[in-house]
Amino acid sequence: MQIKSNLYSDKPKLGDSILKGATIGAGIGAFTGMVVGYMEADKKVNSLPIESVTVTFKEPLYETKEIGKIPEDKYVKDWPGWNGWKDIYDIPTKPVYEKVPLKDENGNVIYKEHQQTFQGHGKPVVQYDPRGGAVFEPIFNGYDYEVFEDTKTNCYTNGEEEVCQKYVVGYWIKFYPDIDYKVIDTYGKPVVKFQTGVSYGGHMILGGLVGAAAGGIIGGVVGTIVHKLSQLEK
Repeated sequence: MQIKSNLYSDKPKLGDSILKGATIGAGIGAFTGMVVGYMEADKKVNSLPIESVTVTFKEPLYETKEIGKIPEDKYVKDWPGWNGWKDIYDIPTKPVYEKVPLKDENGNVIYKEHQQTFQGHGKPVVQYDPRGGAVFEPIFNGYDYEVFEDTKTNCYTNGEEEVCQKYVVGYWIKFYPDIDYKVIDTYGKPVVKFQTGVSYGGHMILGGLVGAAAGGIIGGVVGTIVHKLSQLEK
């Protein structure tokens, strides 16, 4: 009798099956409901008429000009040392070009007005971010360099073992400019939003809640059916 009791105690309980099914169903239902809610919100937004608005704003004018020079990249076979190479190879001849803001005779940044049309579903609302745009002026601080070894590998067979040796055949000296960018002015940039009255987040939350509830009920029913079937098999 004791053995029979232990065997029956190992069988899944109806409550556990229902809880497991409801949990799985609620998770699947919540995800499905959120997707459906997003699609429903997107459908409502796309059903609104398309409106357009044209905004006028200013942007700075730039010109590309040389701001300094750096040495050309070099390849040397013999490395003269960190202190001895400069007199031979450190000759700035390569120009560095950057976009530089145009200024008037008083040193003020020159701007040009632009127009742009925005379109979207809903009512357009235009705002200007007073610090939405920044005017950067490049400041050339000289240059720096990096050294990369140029290596080759020779392999040979020593008995039954292959031996490979790597050795340096030269050095690449790569130069790059050291540039800082200073903000010398700011200007407003338009920010256009279209008010639809439709909340994607609200639809997704509502859809998730409804889906979780429905999925939990369906999952609980499925869990009950699975439990009954498992009992019949035994």
